[in-house]
Amino acid sequence: MNFSISNSIMALASVAIIFTSCGKTDTEFPTVCTEAGSETSVLADEIEAIAGTTVTITDVFCDNEELSEVRWDIHNAADHSHEEGESEEGFVLHSGTEWEELETTSLTGTSSTVSITLDIPLTSRGVWDVVVSLVDEAGNAGTDVVTQMHIENEHLPEFTLSAVNGVDPATWTGEPEWSAGASVTLSGMVKDEDGVAAAVISVVHEADETTVWELSLEPNGVTELEFIVDALIPADAEAGEYHLEMTATDGAGNAMETGFHVEVE
Repeated sequence: MNFSISNSIMALASVAIIFTSCGKTDTEFPTVCTEAGSETSVLADEIEAIAGTTVTITDVFCDNEELSEVRWDIHNAADHSHEEGESEEGFVLHSGTEWEELETTSLTGTSSTVSITLDIPLTSRGVWDVVVSLVDEAGNAGTDVVTQMHIENEHLPEFTLSAVNGVDPATWTGEPEWSAGASVTLSGMVKDEDGVAAAVISVVHEADETTVWELSLEPNGVTELEFIVDALIPADAEAGEYHLEMTATDGAGNAMETGFHVEVE
């Protein structure tokens, strides 16, 4: 063999080894490695909370070489879904509050136990997504882990919907679509231990916040009021996004708002 060719091959091989050794060798993703069974972990089937209290979520995070950071993202679960890591929640009413938390914490080592403490507002009720995102020192991002936090509220009046046009909304798989001129039958209940002083259902055009239909239920202070009403979508309603709003005030003056998005065609 020609020595010059042989020397060139050896030199190229050495360069290849150098580049390989300088490249990224850690390709394993960081994970949530909390032991099964914790009721306040992102790995729990759901986390239960009560408005006006605090909840501490604790998890163990692991990586084969070195952790870098964890991000918690807590937000209302209504009107959206996560592509990965989320259990099916189904229909979720808006809570009437914009409360959310976003917090990032630096991590070190191959295993780290970290907590986040949440002050649950008195204005919150319903379902929130708890999303955990992990990154290791090599830049590997783990798959988001998502669970739901169910918030009970003993402070505000409560609206529930049992049927919309005879269908349980819990069976919906997406945003409802109604037609201009449609009459939509709503069945449900509004209740509060202090008595319901006022309760209103309305349809609002989201583009300009115009109320296109409204009805007062006139509860007159009862603690529970079942209702069956027909919400009317005007025949000249513009196509687009609307919001069915349900608002109530109890005998102590505590007010709430809930509802869901609707597409009008």
